[in-house]
Amino acid sequence: MEHYKRMPVSSSIFGKAFFVFLPILAIFLGIFVGSYPTNPFSLDEIGKTIIMNIRLPRTLLAVSAGIGLSLAGMTFQAVFRNPLVEGSLLGVSAGAAVGAALGFAFLPQFGITPLALLFGMVAVGFAYMIARMGGRLTPVSLILGGVIVSALFSAVLSILLILLPNEGLSGIVIWMMGSFSNAEWWMIKYSLPAVSIIGVVIYLLSFKLDVLSLGEEAELLGVNLTLWRTIFVFLASALVACIVSFTGMIGWVGLVVPHIARMIVGPEHSSLTPTVVSIGVTTTVMADVLVRLLPFDVPVGILMTLIGVPFFAYLLKKTGGGWS
Repeated sequence: MEHYKRMPVSSSIFGKAFFVFLPILAIFLGIFVGSYPTNPFSLDEIGKTIIMNIRLPRTLLAVSAGIGLSLAGMTFQAVFRNPLVEGSLLGVSAGAAVGAALGFAFLPQFGITPLALLFGMVAVGFAYMIARMGGRLTPVSLILGGVIVSALFSAVLSILLILLPNEGLSGIVIWMMGSFSNAEWWMIKYSLPAVSIIGVVIYLLSFKLDVLSLGEEAELLGVNLTLWRTIFVFLASALVACIVSFTGMIGWVGLVVPHIARMIVGPEHSSLTPTVVSIGVTTTVMADVLVRLLPFDVPVGILMTLIGVPFFAYLLKKTGGGWS
């Protein structure tokens, strides 16, 4: 389906064990690596406090982000039959940013996270309504709807940034960079179960993603393209909205990770889905470990952009922007 060939290691027992071990190793490093040295075999009271109150929730939030953003990117790429799209395509990130801005300065009583989640899904709903105006839901109409909604909510966000007081302005700017540094246990309580449940649903329906990847030819097989596109668009958008509402904007994970996974296991989604989860969790957790070790504070969203931009250029050259 794409211009990638499966690597031989992907189907071996060693390969499968490797993809189980990879995120476990990343989580171990996420818990015990940081500016304060901690020995996993001999923890003092300070070390225990740091791990339980800071590193463990931060690492688990990174796990949630890795699952949610990478699966959303994989799903959107199958639905749109385009290897160069990711989860923010339908305006969910722009909508979440508007909700967060309202929460920072104008509606703090409602909370930043609930408003970001709400407005993120509202943006997706608007994009879907615009896409259906022509009477038929197609990848092109969805993309155009997403572009329109993203532009609209970006304009609203610009107005809010002008009106925000200095404290709220600095807060929303930092939030938009994307970070796990503000992770708390209550965030894990909601984010990890949510992305896990949606991830299981996507895995169970993965054969439908294979069919959707055929495009309009799938109708010859009796598949209701509009129905399944709608289902997967909202599942993937819910993943992105859930993560972005807690972490801020973290881009490129949904673009880069599915491609790495396809290079290894091929395009069949029953194999691709668990591989995407493994690599996605490893990517976000290790990115967070790296930013902790830097001598200056860099939001993980910026680091992912620095990694994602050259990889995007490579993909554009390799695939020609198409899906075959």
